[in-house]
Amino acid sequence: MTPTLLERGTKPFILLSLVGAGVMTVTTAVEWPLLRWVSLFALVASYVAARRFGDRVASAWLAVTYLAPALAMLGLGAFRLWDLTPWFAGLLGAMVATADPTRWHLPVSWRAPLVSWGLLVAVSWPVVWLRELDFAPSILSVADVANNGLGVSPGIGLLWVYGVTVTQGAGLILLDWLFAVFGRDASPRFQRTVVVPLGVGWCGAWAVGVYQSVVDPAFLNLGHWTVLRRASGTLMDANPFGMVAALWGAIGLALVFGRRGTVGDRLHLRALMVSTLVFLGSWYGLWISGSRSALGAGVVILGFVLWQLMQAGDRLSRRRRLTLGMAVLLLACVVWAAASSASLMVGPLERLAAQRPSVSVDSIRAVATELWDRNWYGTTAMQIIRDSPYVGVGVGAFHLLVPDVSHELGHGRLEGDNAQNWFRHQVAELGVLGSLGSLLWVALFLRLLSVGRPRDGAGPSSGLVRGALVALGLACLVGMPTQNAAVTVTFWVLVFWYTGLVHAPGGSPPRWLDGPRTWAAVWAMGAIYVVGLTYVSWVDLRVPFRAQRADWDYAYGFYEPDFAGTTDEFRWASRRALAVVPVGDRWIEVTAWTQHPDVGERPVDLTVWIDGTPLIESRREDGEPITASVRIPEGRLRVVIETEVERTWRPSDRGEADTRELGPGVRWRFIDP
Repeated sequence: MTPTLLERGTKPFILLSLVGAGVMTVTTAVEWPLLRWVSLFALVASYVAARRFGDRVASAWLAVTYLAPALAMLGLGAFRLWDLTPWFAGLLGAMVATADPTRWHLPVSWRAPLVSWGLLVAVSWPVVWLRELDFAPSILSVADVANNGLGVSPGIGLLWVYGVTVTQGAGLILLDWLFAVFGRDASPRFQRTVVVPLGVGWCGAWAVGVYQSVVDPAFLNLGHWTVLRRASGTLMDANPFGMVAALWGAIGLALVFGRRGTVGDRLHLRALMVSTLVFLGSWYGLWISGSRSALGAGVVILGFVLWQLMQAGDRLSRRRRLTLGMAVLLLACVVWAAASSASLMVGPLERLAAQRPSVSVDSIRAVATELWDRNWYGTTAMQIIRDSPYVGVGVGAFHLLVPDVSHELGHGRLEGDNAQNWFRHQVAELGVLGSLGSLLWVALFLRLLSVGRPRDGAGPSSGLVRGALVALGLACLVGMPTQNAAVTVTFWVLVFWYTGLVHAPGGSPPRWLDGPRTWAAVWAMGAIYVVGLTYVSWVDLRVPFRAQRADWDYAYGFYEPDFAGTTDEFRWASRRALAVVPVGDRWIEVTAWTQHPDVGERPVDLTVWIDGTPLIESRREDGEPITASVRIPEGRLRVVIETEVERTWRPSDRGEADTRELGPGVRWRFIDP
């Protein structure tokens, strides 16, 4: 393969994987039967329209970014994460139509790390899909099973996996599309096409949040947020609503200060007033959300804003300095006014009151522990990393495994949630190998963030966009705001915007960064990763083995017992069957047989495994039972019994009423020989 093919092959692969995750989403989510057709229409119609009208179609989809959850709520009467699939499909269709789908446009130094990250996500989710169906999709599609100790079904768990895959993949494609359409130029055209549409959507989201805070907290607000007295705007989640509100304090001011004649000797009172209104809206939005991480981000952004105003103030006359001072005082009043809204909604300070440390070392240590560990999620994440350090547990799988691993650690069954730290979550899901690309890109971007010099006239805007990125990055140390699609889109837009406002440090990147060996290494890493994840998924992370360790029921393929409650009780099994049963004694004895009418002419291969190890391997030529036993290791709470035959038979084919597909008959009992 030529270097061009090695590189270009990655983008179609990631796009096809992204579409595949979308297809699995719309075929799994049965609550909205028309979801698949609405999503397909959005994809095709958006592509066709974008071929005719260009990036204006993408602008329209970006304008809906913050509004899409509420629109789904209004149209369907409920909101679930997979209801965003039509929006994802529409945005993807517009981007594919207006940028070459076989060529990456990312900066050369970023290309291999980011593409490697996207490639590993693309190969990860199919392995997780197979594993969560216990590598038997045809059986578990009709089985009534749960995939963790909280009773989460395979379908619901996988819908989250698909959602994470689509969010991360679409974010990468969005960043590439921005570079394809606008180059490395944060021009007024970029602002009109991308930032302003996002701002229009944000104004709508903010207006709904205000209505929730002063009129009806239940309006377009999911029940638990209403009970908690926290506004979610149109995002259906108060935490990302608060984070977006904080970020738009910097984004809005960057738009204002980016206009000619608003900073320096020509600093206008009008610009100060607009800036004050923007920041008023930002702080009011983050406050009514009640989000503590949004408050922290808002404080960081406030520091960057004041610094930019002070920088401008050094070049002003006394009169204008007085005006600037009044504006800063007004900002302080705005913060106080936002705080007073706690009588309507629970503000972040009220939520922080219980954690407010005293002057003692123990109190400060307790708060630090809470920020780092937060209800044992940090401890659980570290255990997951220790259990699978190289390849992780697969994209989106952390939420599914948290209840069981926390139970094994003695912390009870935690609800499915993130690792409370983006970097820790990333390593837990993708492992050290899978996280190399993302962590390398983070290092490269942090260098640009710290030493990038503003372009001519971009000083205030670059400082404010930098502040938004720093605030979001710090929030990612104690949370996972970017697992929300709207925050993800905002993040990648800010990343692109910042690259267009500053000069990149150093000269041209070395040619080998885009050479054949680099891209061969990217593909090789993807291959090694998928093999490693498949191995770990089979030998350690299979659902029955997780059920065995965390002590919950899991079974499929066995029919109801015959002669139930008697010493002759047994079960018929289908072609493949499995049960995770509580241990009753030190040994387990298993008896199995086949009753195929033609077994004499067509022998049947029968296999029985105990805890993944073959116990019975026999080619059956008659209906005589075969028995074997094995000692159960000390301390084990459950045992995994698994059977398989090469073919089944149906009694109804021989004139009987029984329509079941029968494999072997199986009886097990615990003994103490």
